Amino acid sequence: MWKVRLGNRLLATRANVRGLSYSTKSYSANFYYANGILNATNFANRNSGKYSIQFTPNYRLITGVSQRKTKAAVHAVEQHIERADLGFCHPVPRKESAETTSQIPFGVKPRKSAHIQGLSVVQRCLAGEKLSWKQISVPYFMLAKPHLTFLIMLSSTCSYVLAPGPTNVAAFLCLTVGTILASGAANAINMGREPLFDKQMARTATRPVVTGKITSQEAYTFAAISGTAGCAILYFGVNPSVAGLGLLNIMLYSWIYTSLKRKSILNTWIGAIVGAIPPLMGWAACSSLMDPGAWLLASMLYAWQFPHFNSLSHNLRTEYKRAGYVMTAFVNPQLNARVALRYSLLMFPICIGMSYFGVCDKYFSLDSSIFNGYLSYRSFMFWWQQHKNYSRATLAAGGPTKEAIAKASIYARKTFWGSIWQLPVVLALMMLHKQGQWDRFFHREEDEESSRKPHEFSG
Repeated sequence: MWKVRLGNRLLATRANVRGLSYSTKSYSANFYYANGILNATNFANRNSGKYSIQFTPNYRLITGVSQRKTKAAVHAVEQHIERADLGFCHPVPRKESAETTSQIPFGVKPRKSAHIQGLSVVQRCLAGEKLSWKQISVPYFMLAKPHLTFLIMLSSTCSYVLAPGPTNVAAFLCLTVGTILASGAANAINMGREPLFDKQMARTATRPVVTGKITSQEAYTFAAISGTAGCAILYFGVNPSVAGLGLLNIMLYSWIYTSLKRKSILNTWIGAIVGAIPPLMGWAACSSLMDPGAWLLASMLYAWQFPHFNSLSHNLRTEYKRAGYVMTAFVNPQLNARVALRYSLLMFPICIGMSYFGVCDKYFSLDSSIFNGYLSYRSFMFWWQQHKNYSRATLAAGGPTKEAIAKASIYARKTFWGSIWQLPVVLALMMLHKQGQWDRFFHREEDEESSRKPHEFSG
């Protein structure tokens, strides 16, 4: 930022301008200047007084400067500009002298060349630029979609805890690390395949492949290393079944789901299958996939994704359409809301089945119904508004009003946030109500004595 003084009086400040006007209570004048060192010799017919121009930090506020402008002041500025164009006014060559009062009170970092700026973090390191560990690691951390990876890891570990088999700390840690690496690999491939489409959406425009911090080839390399390491950890640290499910999930998400996003609305159903596999991985790490609890838990994660994603895609339908993704939210808005409600209601029999098959105690059916009911209520309001917006009578009258469309968006947003906290709460209730979880704390003495007596057989 430039600062011009007349003696000890601050006249004006302005960043990167050609003409500037200043005024005080007792004195008014206009000067033209160019970027460079400015001293008294730059001002025509102004031999008296000391003039200086210098840089000041942008955060320092300058006060007491009037912004009053007159026609005469503007005309004077135009005259100075004309004189400069004719060559009468030029910046003084940079010299270190007592007359030169310009100074930079803060450090100026050298500007990176365009060649360095257009490279990824790895290429910049290879080009000799010194980057901090944070500058290198953060783009790869974001490449793995940490929030989505955390939810996937949470569902697999909760399933491991709920399974009736014996637990093992080493297997649990291998399951956690392997699931994180496998999920990160699938997400990296997904980002590497879609940079041209992701940059058209505000939600995905800052992804590292879109911004150029990581190239698509580097994303694939990261995915290969992460996926191989994750599946190897699951294979040797847990069992081959879990490793096979992890590899299957990588292929489903990065290949089939990503390809279908631009072709068919079935991509949502395939994506729901991807979300249902991690609970199977956790259960298979501790017990058998033949147990009903494994498939009930997977079904719950499968059903949960429809109210979660359909409500999210409703408010992002314009961006999805602009990017070329085929989503139910704009292809068939009524179906989008109806599917969200349908699978919200499906959560009730699934949770009741967890109690029926002995995975959780009977009180889980009651506790979970409270939170499933809330999610179903939000989904119902979303569906009901969309049903009214796209009914035959509404379409015959010219379509829904702006107020009705805005109301549907509000209900969709509430459904989305309701699903965000409903899933972890229900999973926590599952572990709280796990069958036999509290027997050692609340068992009866007579039950303990009867268990010590040998069984008597008649006859």
